[in-house]
Amino acid sequence: MQNPLKQIPIGVDNFKEIIEREGYFVDKTLFIKDIIENISKVILLTRPRRFGKTLNFSMLKCFLEIPECRKLENEDKDYLYLFENLKISEDERFIKKNFGQYPVLNFSFKKIKANNWQDAEYLFKEEISREYHRHSYLLDDDIIESSGIRKKYERIMNMEGQIIEYTAAIADLTKYLNKYYFKKHYNKKVIVLIDEYDTPLHYAKLNGYYNEMLNVMRALMVDGMKSNNNLEKAIVTGIMKISQESIFSSFNNPEIATVNSKYCADQFGFTETEVLAMLKYYGLEQYQQTIQEWYNGYLFGNKTVIYNPWSILSFIKADDHLPKAYWINTGDTTLIKRCLQLDQVKGKEYIQKLYQGKTLEMEVEENIIYEDVFNNVDKAFSYLLHAGYLKARQSERGDEKFLLSIPNREVATIYKNILKNWFTVEQKTNFFISDMFKHLLSMDIEKFENDLGSLLLTVSSYYDTASVNRQIKMTAKREETERFENFYHGLMLGLMVNIVDDYYIESNKEYGLGRPDIVILPKDINKTGYIMEFKNVFVSSDKKVEDAAREALEQIEEKKYEEGLKKTGVKKFIKIGLGFKGKEVKVEIN
Repeated sequence: MQNPLKQIPIGVDNFKEIIEREGYFVDKTLFIKDIIENISKVILLTRPRRFGKTLNFSMLKCFLEIPECRKLENEDKDYLYLFENLKISEDERFIKKNFGQYPVLNFSFKKIKANNWQDAEYLFKEEISREYHRHSYLLDDDIIESSGIRKKYERIMNMEGQIIEYTAAIADLTKYLNKYYFKKHYNKKVIVLIDEYDTPLHYAKLNGYYNEMLNVMRALMVDGMKSNNNLEKAIVTGIMKISQESIFSSFNNPEIATVNSKYCADQFGFTETEVLAMLKYYGLEQYQQTIQEWYNGYLFGNKTVIYNPWSILSFIKADDHLPKAYWINTGDTTLIKRCLQLDQVKGKEYIQKLYQGKTLEMEVEENIIYEDVFNNVDKAFSYLLHAGYLKARQSERGDEKFLLSIPNREVATIYKNILKNWFTVEQKTNFFISDMFKHLLSMDIEKFENDLGSLLLTVSSYYDTASVNRQIKMTAKREETERFENFYHGLMLGLMVNIVDDYYIESNKEYGLGRPDIVILPKDINKTGYIMEFKNVFVSSDKKVEDAAREALEQIEEKKYEEGLKKTGVKKFIKIGLGFKGKEVKVEIN
């Protein structure tokens, strides 16, 4: 009789539970050696959410922790059986030297997602208190000698202490644990695990208490780990390295391993070999191409191909085995959407290009300042890389620039949805926009002009002049008229998502003697292409909107854009001049 297939452990990040319940486990146990054999005392590992950070920490804790650390959890038995037949079991020397030899402190900040500082402070205290409870056997020993220290321990454990007492947790607990286990003839210092250190900071930034949260996290980590003689090693995970008031620059030679680093590149997410083994085990080899298109595409350390583990597990477990946006649908995309709405011109141009399968060449920031994520569209795209919404390949020129692209079809869905909804105040506007472009492509210019004018009434009130000036960053020397032309340019570019299935959209690309605002190139070169130029007239001006439209059309002719576009292979182009004056619009064609 054939043994039943192992269950898929979706959402289970407890290593012991997966092994004991015989769930399918992708063997990452050599991660333990990668950590212990690294000479750095502080290691930061950044990866997107749901890429196995918490599960790897659970595995690390099971392997390294002295069993007595778990005695109040009634789990003080030897865990070596959990690692039988796994890769780490082949290295007996390493096991003898390191298995069950370290006191471990384990903090997880993944649940600190508060709307205000009061709630965040409570959740922070709760997590610190949990670890004090776990090691409260220390109170039964004479290492805590003075009544003052004992009372402080009990205050923290009972959620009655001041915040400053909780931020001393690492410094205090490593000291107590080191003394306690040294007496028991263990010669290893304390291992500290901090999972998702940046989750509290992420939500603090979104909800207006960032400085308070940053001060707390800095006090906990820097004051607790820097020059701490009781610390063996601290391993920290998060989505990105936060640079502001830097936490990690305070340490001597910390190991910072981001998605662009070779260190531990294959230890988070699934490699292609691991995915193919899973498909074979479950008899699903026929879905290999589907899985590659939807969930492949990440490139860690500029070399290692990685699949999204959450989506792979979800796909295999699903009865219908249909590709869906499993990972995208589990996350809070608030910060992503705010990143992508920074610049009404550049942001749309970037996303439009990415969605068409092209790349962006730019420098990638390894050290992220949250303020920059909200104020600078280029820095925002670095955040999107670290968060898993882009992949990076180093430029062949050998400089510090990377080629950014959308990793797979799953992630492409969020860009498509954001583009579709960029200027949609209500859902019904989508249908209105779709009809508007049908009128343009069928050359019903009067209806197109009327539709665009109606849309401007909505959009221009939603994005008022002050908002436009804030969102579109221009140099001080540029004329105000150009600022508004860029707003209308950005508006039109954002709407073009409705036709990208059949057309390539190009913005400010050099053709002829200049750079047309927008070129719509049909994927079928036998169809018609469109050249669009924009001109703005101030509401206070005597100039008519019709004059602006004619000037735009004349510029297309003067700059010989169509002649330059012949190399695309498209045989026919319609030239379109658009004039804007406040909420008025006029269209001229040739």
